[in-house]
Amino acid sequence: MTDSFPRAALPQIVVLGTGGTIAGAATGDPSLPGYTAGVLGVDALLQSVPALGRLAQIHTEQVANLDSKDMTFAVWTQLAERVAYWLAQPQIQACVITHGTDTLEETAYFLRLVLDTDKPVILTAAMRPATALNADGPQNLLDAVRAAVHPAARGLGVVCVLHGVVHAARDVTKANTHAVEAFSSGERGPLGEVDGEALRLWRQPVPEAGAPFPLPAASEWPRVELLTNAAGSDSALVCCLISSTALQPRLGGLVVAGTGGGTVHRELEAALRWAEQQGVRVRVASRVGPVRGGADDGLNAVKLRVRLLLELAAQNQAER
Repeated sequence: MTDSFPRAALPQIVVLGTGGTIAGAATGDPSLPGYTAGVLGVDALLQSVPALGRLAQIHTEQVANLDSKDMTFAVWTQLAERVAYWLAQPQIQACVITHGTDTLEETAYFLRLVLDTDKPVILTAAMRPATALNADGPQNLLDAVRAAVHPAARGLGVVCVLHGVVHAARDVTKANTHAVEAFSSGERGPLGEVDGEALRLWRQPVPEAGAPFPLPAASEWPRVELLTNAAGSDSALVCCLISSTALQPRLGGLVVAGTGGGTVHRELEAALRWAEQQGVRVRVASRVGPVRGGADDGLNAVKLRVRLLLELAAQNQAER
């Protein structure tokens, strides 16, 4: 853990590193696509953007250094604890988190549901590794810090800043596997943009019912599995998940990425009703896009799973 750019007149923020492509290094020729994610530390990322020293006094901490496809609940718990610790310090104005793109939307929404603060929490990432000739991480990190120190960011909660666009944690999703501008906020659209030193906001985030949820301990996360409805779906997977004695913890919830407006095959639907009779919580989203109406309006399946995980964890904690 280090402090960088110690200029007392500037606002103080913390940058937490978790790895990802933004911290990746090429495995060969930097002009070619091969790389390993989560190689460079957060201090090295800051050193590549000297302009940050004119914006803020920055404290850094390396929480993890992994490819975000390998994100775990234990890292989520640790990350939320460290964000809460830093933001509880009165001199810290905001928190920026460097992250991989694969599970960025899940981590952002998780933090949105468990943090209780009006200080900005801003996640950023990159589609190209730090050693690429045309790396996008430095500009994204600069934009994230610019947003973090801007007065208008206060009260936004958890957002993602990518390629000059400000996305709400509830709405952001990775929509392209290779394009630099890979993220979308779907029908609602982004919250705003970072243009130079200006932060322009077009709307405010949607409130989250029930938030903040209690933060589960690393060993107390429930099991919620994700299924997808498709042609030929039946009851087999549901039956296997419920009857399996190998699952630890036992199955607590199921989220289904349904077809259309959240529809499921009749055989799978019957199995889901049976699962509910066994005490399993079942929620249905759509593999197509947002389903309007209800408390989960606009959540995709992976974010609905995050919400259900936290709902079950809170229920388990209350019953102990």
